[in-house]
Amino acid sequence: MVEGLSHSAYEEEEEASSSSLASRNTLRYIILGLLGTRPMTGYDIKQAFDRAIASYWNAGSSQIYTTLKSLKHEGLVEVEVIEQKSRPNRKLYRLTPRGQAELDRWLCEPIPERFTKDEFLTKLFFCGETSDATALQHLLQHRESLLRQLQHMEWARQQYANRPTRRPRLLEYQMLVREYKEAVLRAGLEVTERAIARLKQRLSDNT
Repeated sequence: MVEGLSHSAYEEEEEASSSSLASRNTLRYIILGLLGTRPMTGYDIKQAFDRAIASYWNAGSSQIYTTLKSLKHEGLVEVEVIEQKSRPNRKLYRLTPRGQAELDRWLCEPIPERFTKDEFLTKLFFCGETSDATALQHLLQHRESLLRQLQHMEWARQQYANRPTRRPRLLEYQMLVREYKEAVLRAGLEVTERAIARLKQRLSDNT
């Protein structure tokens, strides 16, 4: 045990460390999966995150490039430098056979049971200790977030659903993920709308 830490604090620190490691590991496999579709630059990968993956996983440019460097060091990806006269050279990353084997292994692993951390729901859990007006503000902000995410999902569906593809099975499962995420968002929006209406009515009755 680390000196100065209680048993409970040590367990919390270990859990946070484990969660952070799992997150970094998942990012590795997302990048391997993206490169499995086609060779990409770091910029291409970031664009793929922003356009297609942001609704369920996010990563900054620094995380992406750090992970690419690690994958290259492990021999899971290789890089081709493409010289450009008027612009900086491009680094094009592609899977190595070893990287493809690692991706295949990950895809065949059973998915562990997961308990997600949600700051909004955690704060809402304790809103009985504050005013209804404060809770209503949290719910209104959450509704706006859900609506923005649903708008992004609709944009993604229009962009990708009817796009010609040489890999229809890959597109099928990508659209399945979007369908699943959209259903979760709409369910959350329905509950949020009911809670907003209930709080607005109660606040109105108390005025």
